[in-house]
Amino acid sequence: MNLTDDLTLKFQKGSPVDLYGICKIYSRTIGEIIDEDFTNFQRYLSILTAEKPVDIGKDDKELAKLIETLTDFQYILMMVMTDKESNVTFKKAFQFFTGESDISFSFDPAQIIVGPIEEGHCIDEGKFYDFQKILRRMYFLEQDGEEIIINDDDDPMVKKLKMQRRRDRERLRKAKAKKARQEQNDLKFSDLIGSIPLDNCNLNMVNIWDVTYYSLQDQLKRMGWRDQFEMNHRAALAGAKIKKSQLKHWMRSIASSDKS
Repeated sequence: MNLTDDLTLKFQKGSPVDLYGICKIYSRTIGEIIDEDFTNFQRYLSILTAEKPVDIGKDDKELAKLIETLTDFQYILMMVMTDKESNVTFKKAFQFFTGESDISFSFDPAQIIVGPIEEGHCIDEGKFYDFQKILRRMYFLEQDGEEIIINDDDDPMVKKLKMQRRRDRERLRKAKAKKARQEQNDLKFSDLIGSIPLDNCNLNMVNIWDVTYYSLQDQLKRMGWRDQFEMNHRAALAGAKIKKSQLKHWMRSIASSDKS
């Protein structure tokens, strides 16, 4: 599924995105997220966009061998079918983002059944990866490079290489997250909400709750680009040597800038 500009506009407006006629994915507003509890929102995203862990089972060779044979989707299904807490969290998460509360799971064949079984509304592995891709983009869960998807029919050597790439990416992600936390000095989501209305963008503490999470993050990112551009532009006019890349205009594609 291509994340076209049409989808991005839906993310901004809050219109649902149809997933192959099976269910709709909603771009929730700030108010809806706060009412659900921001911590729950983060937990929901975490379980729905999960990948199988790269280090689990190091002290349990049988478990490690089992997990190695599973795809990400199969791992999630195994987790929600064997762990009660994961099952409850996944169902709550799915309901929050799709509005669908009646779901069940099957491991063989690997699928999530939405609604009555006889209706045949099933999310298989391929459709679930599209579901994850939409969620990641809709809620600004940036990936470091291309998605590393481990498929059921991958050669064992290919799976091994993909897992190594996962480990490398996870180390990089943790290093970036640590640096970001140090730079932000424990900046919380409530701090972002409180700061946005001061930027003269027609958002205030009354209407900010009605914008989608995507729109808020979009505004925050563009505010940063704009401030950086204006600062570098003024420095260049004053005679400072500024790299061309530092004068990139703030009115640019969010999608093409995800990796920058």
